[in-house]
Amino acid sequence: MAGLVDDTRTQQPQVEQELVSPEKVQASLALPPNLQQPYQRVVLAGMKVMFSKETHSTMLEELNKPGPMGKKLGEGIAGLMLLLFQQSRKTMPPQLLIPAGTYLLAQAADFAKKSGQPVTNADVAQGTTIMINTILPKFGIDPNKLANVGPAAAPQPAQGV
Repeated sequence: MAGLVDDTRTQQPQVEQELVSPEKVQASLALPPNLQQPYQRVVLAGMKVMFSKETHSTMLEELNKPGPMGKKLGEGIAGLMLLLFQQSRKTMPPQLLIPAGTYLLAQAADFAKKSGQPVTNADVAQGTTIMINTILPKFGIDPNKLANVGPAAAPQPAQGV
C-alpha cells in the first residue's frame, strides 16, 4: 500500500524542545545573599554524591530502573536531599532543600539525556513536583495547603520546568 500514506509527514521528527538546563535553573533562583554560600555547599555535596566514583553507580541504577523518568528523578533527588539534610546533622537551612534539589534534578535529567535516555521537560516538571511533594511533608508542611496559600508563598520550580 505504498503511496497511500504521506511518509514525509509521519517520518519527520517532532521539534524537540530543549531540555531545561541546570544553568537555567541556577539563573532563575533568587536566593538572598545570606543563603548563597550555603546553597553552593549543598549543591556541591549533592554533586559529589551523584557523581563520585563511590556512589555514581547508585545513581545509574536508579535511572536504569523501569518506570516513568519523572518519578525516578523526583524520588531519587528527594532521597538525596533528605540524605544531605541528615548528613548535615540538620544544620542545612531547610529553605535550600527545594532550590538545591531543583538544580540537582536538572543535573540528573541532563546526565540521563546525555547518556541516551529519553528525558523531556514534562519529566523534569513531574520530577520536581514529586520531589517537592516528598520533601515538604518531612518538615510538617502539607503541599496541598501550601499550594492554596498562593504563588508568592509556594516554592517555585525554575521557569520551563
